[in-house]
This record gives sequence, C-alpha cells and structure tokens, in this order.
Amino acid sequence: MVNILVFKIGVNCFGIETAHVKSITKNAERVKDKPFPVFADGLVDYVFPDKRINKCREREFIIASFERDEFVMPIDGIVDIFQVLEKDIVPIPAFAVRHMAKKFFQGVFAVGEQLVLIVDVGKLLHEDADA
Repeated sequence: MVNILVFKIGVNCFGIETAHVKSITKNAERVKDKPFPVFADGLVDYVFPDKRINKCREREFIIASFERDEFVMPIDGIVDIFQVLEKDIVPIPAFAVRHMAKKFFQGVFAVGEQLVLIVDVGKLLHEDADA
C-alpha cells in the first residue's frame, strides 16, 4: 500500500507518493531557486529562462525530492491523501500517452469517477529515463 497525495492542475488530477513530498507552500519566494520539471512549462509564465512571474503568486507549490534532487511542481490545489493498493494502480494505456515527448507517469488509479495519473518522480527528474 502506498500513500498518494492527489493534486489538481486545471481539471486534471495527478498524484505523487507522499514519500517524495517535502512540503507544500504558497510562498513563491521559497521556491524561486528550485527547478521546475519539464511538464510545468506553460503553467508558469516566463520572461527570462531563470525568472518566473505572474501566475506564481496565485499558485500552490509542491516541493518534492528524489534521491538528492529537489524540484517544484506548481499546482492549482490539493485534493487529499489516499492509501492505494499496488493492485489498484494500473498502467496507462499506450494511446493515452502516445503524444507525450516524455512518459513520466507510473500508472493511474480511480478516486470515484476521477482518474488520477501518478507521477513517476525518477523519470520526471532524469532526462535519460526510459520513454
């Protein structure tokens, strides 16, 4: 059984194992020096590659870690923490991710009628991860 923190970005639900979550904050100053993962592009407006502006002050951020790396995910809100059995996490069908340049999801599970895509933190952080 794993504990999954479920969060929203837009209308979509995503999950991350709580073991990888260091903190959740609304303080944009606290995350300004931490890297954003590739999938965050477009969620935060940029003026220069190293400056985040506009939407940062409106968002919550999950500060997560994997091995020795830390990163920040801008989110729209926290849903809840769910205990999920490994057997309830199923692979994502190939057709659902065929247009993704990088496949960084571990699997999917259902919370009621809503599907939750679980982020594979290792693949998200390491560019050389298997697609």
